[in-house]
Amino acid sequence: MTGAEHTSFTDLGVLTDQFGIDDGADIPGVRATEITRKYVAAFFDLHLLKKPQPLLDKPSARYPEIKFCAPEAMTCR
Repeated sequence: MTGAEHTSFTDLGVLTDQFGIDDGADIPGVRATEITRKYVAAFFDLHLLKKPQPLLDKPSARYPEIKFCAPEAMTCR
């Protein structure tokens, strides 16, 4: 996730924004939380419920902060 820091994937990102504390992230905590929830839910729906998840197939215009990387090709898109 472009602009994210370690705390961006926890509730701390939202709290630091509310208290005006700089955690080094360039993405607002609320936005980071929204993106994290969507991608984690899609991952579990795909792997536990066997439901197709187009969100995980390719980059999404709704979430431009997310980059898809192919380790074997060493590229991100």
